[in-house]
Order: sequence, then C-alpha cells, then structure tokens
Amino acid sequence: MGAIVTVERVLARTPALAVLLPLIQAYDVGCLLSFDVVARNAAAPRGLAVQLDTAFSGEESTSLHISLRYPGGVEVVSGDDRHCAPPCLSWFPGGVRCDAAHTLYQMPLWLFPLPPATDFLLTLEWPWARIGPTAITLDGAAISSAASRSARCWPA
Repeated sequence: MGAIVTVERVLARTPALAVLLPLIQAYDVGCLLSFDVVARNAAAPRGLAVQLDTAFSGEESTSLHISLRYPGGVEVVSGDDRHCAPPCLSWFPGGVRCDAAHTLYQMPLWLFPLPPATDFLLTLEWPWARIGPTAITLDGAAISSAASRSARCWPA
C-alpha cells in the first residue's frame, strides 16, 4: 500500500482546462504521480478525449509532457520509456468521471525508481492545449519518507 504525499497544486489553467497534481503515492520501489485534467465541458476543445489518449501513446505533437530534473542534471521525460532503463516515467491507465458541467480525466504517471531525497523540478508542457512550460519544485525527502511508510500487502 502506497503512502500519500499531499501536493495539492494546480499546475496549469486555461479557460477550458486545469491540470492538477493532488497527490503522489509512494511505494518502496517507485511512486505514482496522480495527475488530474479537469475540463469545463462547455469550453473544452473538440477531441479532448482523443488528445488525452495520445498521452499514453507518446504522440509528440499532441501529448501532455512531464519532465523531472534532478540535482546534478539527470532528466526523466514522460513518454520516453521505450528504453526501459531507469529512471523512467510511464503513463499508467487512468479513468474518467463526469457530470453535466465538468469531466475529470485521471492520468497517473509511474516513476521508477524513487527520486532522490532532495528537491527536484517537475515541468509540465502541453502545446496542443496552449499550456506552455510550467515548473514546480517537489520535495524528494517527503516522497522518500512516504516510501519508507509504505506497506506490502503480504509479509516477505
């Protein structure tokens, strides 16, 4: 069971979309960054669901791009997990929920291995949605601490 690191940040906002990072779920081997994309249904761009699906395929021209930069210059980029060499960021199957006014697209991103226990930079960019590069600092020590609290479902 992963331990929770509360982030509660709005990473980007347009008149139609908001990209959120509410939490990170940390495990002993990696962590799940839980991105949410919230769309105002009346203002959402046509084909939004298709564009979000491309995030999983890594289609460069339309996908949401996430990169992590660690101290020392190591950079990890979403959609570039073809080489399977750590560190890597892989899109994880998400879900969709909606009502008459809004649609929530949950887009988890798996990071392997855990980041270093120091501050590091997360950058979001989504040119298709007219979201330019936006960066926030994440607390690697908090993620490491949460990972130490994570629990296995069964004893070793």
